[in-house]
Amino acid sequence: MSVKDCKKIVIVGNCGSGKTTFATKLAEILGLPLIHLDAEYWQPGWQVTPREQWLEKASALLSGDEWIIDGHYGSTLKERFIAADCVIFMDISRPTCFMNLVKRRIKHHSKPRPDMPEDCPEIIHYDTLRKMWFYPGSERNRVLSYMIRFPKKEMHTFYTLKAANQWLEEFENKRLEDKENC
Repeated sequence: MSVKDCKKIVIVGNCGSGKTTFATKLAEILGLPLIHLDAEYWQPGWQVTPREQWLEKASALLSGDEWIIDGHYGSTLKERFIAADCVIFMDISRPTCFMNLVKRRIKHHSKPRPDMPEDCPEIIHYDTLRKMWFYPGSERNRVLSYMIRFPKKEMHTFYTLKAANQWLEEFENKRLEDKENC
């Protein structure tokens, strides 16, 4: 199976790794519905969804026939790996993730990002910085272990944003080429 045949795609990675940007581009290419977990998890005023409610909501999202889901959220990571046809891991360096968080903060200064609820203006939370800093030693290892546990999934890992963008461009060009040859 290749990505073009996948109907359920999970995109995971560190805070600021480019998951949402990648997911948005891939959804445009494939024409699949896009689910931003940040928009689903956060409630107005940066209030978290209670755990039980979040687990139910995440389960309902996974029950769809087609989707691209971007976001890490460790509490539902295993379930997303199980449900997905394809997993894309944005294994981007810590300095790049940090710079992306700063750029995102500047770009969306005091207003919500397009993938966030209206009443969640862009700020850099201490918790976000802490998660970003410790991700390589904790959550990254969990992603890698799931990649080993589910070897029959289509898997792609990107170590740089340049490589991810190049792959998207080549993938889109191949899809266009395939459509022209039909």
